[in-house]
Amino acid sequence: MNFTYLLMNSEEGITTITINRAKQANALNWEAIRELKQAVEVTRDMPETRVVVITGAGERTFVGGADINALAGLDVFQAEQFIRALHEALRAIREHPAPVIAAVNGYALGAGLELMMSCDIAIAADHAQLGMPEVKVGLPSVIECALMPTIIGLMRTRELLLTGDNIDAHEAYRIGLVNQVVPLAELPAAVQRMAQRLMSNGPRALVLQKELINRWLNLPMDEAIEAGIKSLAMAYATAEPQKAIEAFWARRGRQK
Repeated sequence: MNFTYLLMNSEEGITTITINRAKQANALNWEAIRELKQAVEVTRDMPETRVVVITGAGERTFVGGADINALAGLDVFQAEQFIRALHEALRAIREHPAPVIAAVNGYALGAGLELMMSCDIAIAADHAQLGMPEVKVGLPSVIECALMPTIIGLMRTRELLLTGDNIDAHEAYRIGLVNQVVPLAELPAAVQRMAQRLMSNGPRALVLQKELINRWLNLPMDEAIEAGIKSLAMAYATAEPQKAIEAFWARRGRQK
């Protein structure tokens, strides 16, 4: 499939989606948002895709936010349509059945940070800067930013959103906003290693686990536990658990 603002490549179970607007800091305009949602949905129909990786073109920016030129021309109605379209693209990432890794190769600001938080795993280059600067241009931070209190806590969320200040990758790791920080040159290898770790697990189990984690975000504790009970039972709808357990004992036998 051909895109104007995205590149997509699949190899050995990993599909990589690259936001390809490096000269515009990989900022998301109307068309890039539409293409992002379309690309994510396309990968749902690719049985060979076990892991999705999302990154930005170049070595400076992951996604620098929503395109400032697109934002400047909006009225009230258009603003709502624009932000809804962005939310639908990010929700498609969150609801993708496969694990999604954000390869944060530089600045992740505004919509870029929301995109990163919509992924399951985030690995950042050590020069990356992360932030939600919307208040600096007269806007609140919205949509998938609602995930932030769950990830880093309410007080840190308040600080980041009310100041609009950036933090570096190491601080993002310290507060739990990213999973790993590596030198830029090592980012592809770190992403590959994480993808291989994920793909070493049961495919059906990964789908069920991701779905369950997403449900936990919206359920009271008793309902969350009940959902987990049902999910474990559903795992036995295929022979995956039995095969995995047999393989486990076979490995143990070889190690003796």
